Amino acid sequence: MTAKGNMSVEAMEQKCEMVAQVMKALSHPKRLLILCHLAQGERSVSQLECLTGLSQSQVSQFLKTMTLQGLIQARNDGSFKYFSVVDKELEQLLEALHQVYC
Repeated sequence: MTAKGNMSVEAMEQKCEMVAQVMKALSHPKRLLILCHLAQGERSVSQLECLTGLSQSQVSQFLKTMTLQGLIQARNDGSFKYFSVVDKELEQLLEALHQVYC
């Protein structure tokens, strides 16, 4: 059986699971704030501290959670670590939210 757009029901269920995880991550205001900054380009922990007003430990904890969820990735550059959004779909979603609410 296929749903609208010729996607199978099973594939749609899997996609819904993935989207639900993304929406869960976006449901926390500070995680959403961090993701909005990362959607504009990669940032270091110290940059995110300044942009969000959160402590280093808070930023690090949010980044760890979102990395484990597969939403963001880290890149090492010397003694600094830079974070960015993993996929374009999430960036598009964040941009759409920005256009509607900001």
